[in-house]
Amino acid sequence: MDIFFLTIIVVLFLIAFFCIYLLCFNQNYLSKGNLYVLIPIICFIVWGLSSRHSFKLDFLCFYRSGRQILTNPAALYKVPAYVYLPSYAIFFAFTFSLLPFQVSLFAFILFNYITGVLLILEFNKILILMDVKKKEHRFIFLILISNGYYVWLIFYTIQCKFLVLLLLLLIIRREIQYRREGKEKNRNYYILNYGLFIFMLGISPFFIFLLFIYVFQEIQLKDLFKKQNVENYFIVVLWFVIQNFTFILYPSQIFEALGGFGLPVSHIKRSSPFYLRYLIVFTATQMQVLIYISLVILTIITMVLIHKRSLNIEEKFSFFLLAYRFFGITSNADFIAHTCLCFVLLLFVPLLKQDFIGYDFIQKNKVFLIGVISFFLINHINFFRKSEILKGIFGMRIYIYIRVFVTLGIITLYTIMILCLFTLYMKKNNIINEDQDTSTVEKSLD
Repeated sequence: MDIFFLTIIVVLFLIAFFCIYLLCFNQNYLSKGNLYVLIPIICFIVWGLSSRHSFKLDFLCFYRSGRQILTNPAALYKVPAYVYLPSYAIFFAFTFSLLPFQVSLFAFILFNYITGVLLILEFNKILILMDVKKKEHRFIFLILISNGYYVWLIFYTIQCKFLVLLLLLLIIRREIQYRREGKEKNRNYYILNYGLFIFMLGISPFFIFLLFIYVFQEIQLKDLFKKQNVENYFIVVLWFVIQNFTFILYPSQIFEALGGFGLPVSHIKRSSPFYLRYLIVFTATQMQVLIYISLVILTIITMVLIHKRSLNIEEKFSFFLLAYRFFGITSNADFIAHTCLCFVLLLFVPLLKQDFIGYDFIQKNKVFLIGVISFFLINHINFFRKSEILKGIFGMRIYIYIRVFVTLGIITLYTIMILCLFTLYMKKNNIINEDQDTSTVEKSLD
């Protein structure tokens, strides 16, 4: 039986089992009033099935790296296109790479569905923690992250970015939960969160900036070498060494891993930022300079976000990932877009005016709705770029023209979305300042 049809059968069975389990055994979480969560989950699964999981080269790279780490770990970075840390190969080595290739491919596709469903549920928990009280409003956000081009693309390429997003959401959810409940973070808390973070970096090393933001988010310069903070640094280093122990056994792997940063130079067309990709043609030298400029810009943004104490960690991550969409350069930038966009959506959450219904809701949330509609269109307009039918019917020239048109459309939509965010945050800050001024006057009168 073809793997696609086998996947459909198993996934449909999982949907049925999942619904029965939630309705019959887990009614506290998914009560009758919370059935709205099922619709985004089903949409997500339908997008996955529509991709037919056609592009298998990335998974072949993961599979071979797992086999290589078991047979000849010193030659891990001889595996074509492997640009991840050894921890990801080790993860594959003791899971999917132990199976025959076709069985392993099928198992990993199902793993993607499971992690995708879990990330939707995790996102829903974060929305609840961020005081999105009405299920109708949570439904809006869940629909936005469970539909669109980037969901389809990750399934199409059989990539692992749903796992990356799930790990980041787990970390953020724990942070918000502890902050709301006023719990004190102990050593076990840091051990678990840093462990998850380091493993996530094994899959997406270019998010190293997020680790610096996370570690130093609450540390002032004078407390940099305080005992508790030094202990946290030690936990991070220890986790990195444990998960990537082959760096200790084979030090040459460190330089081979660093060599992976040069991969965007050899994938110039796919690596340049989305707003330049079809508008400017770079040479290898120009691309190398662009990478260095990108690293400098992202480093400056990271330092600013670390210094900005007024922002919560979810806001810092969201602002950084929004910046990463513009300045980050990787060999396959589109694969991380879903992660970035989901966190960008978190920036809209506190800006929703929830106390209105019907026409009043639309009136009071006009700017918000324009912003999220732009978000929605960003996540769909890329389908025009993937249409091979247009290429066959109209020829290469029209096909390139459409790609340029789509790029200009994305630039416009991002501009609208960012302007909406800026407008909403300005209004929010003005309201906060007015409240503070009012309270100051009242105190003086007392």
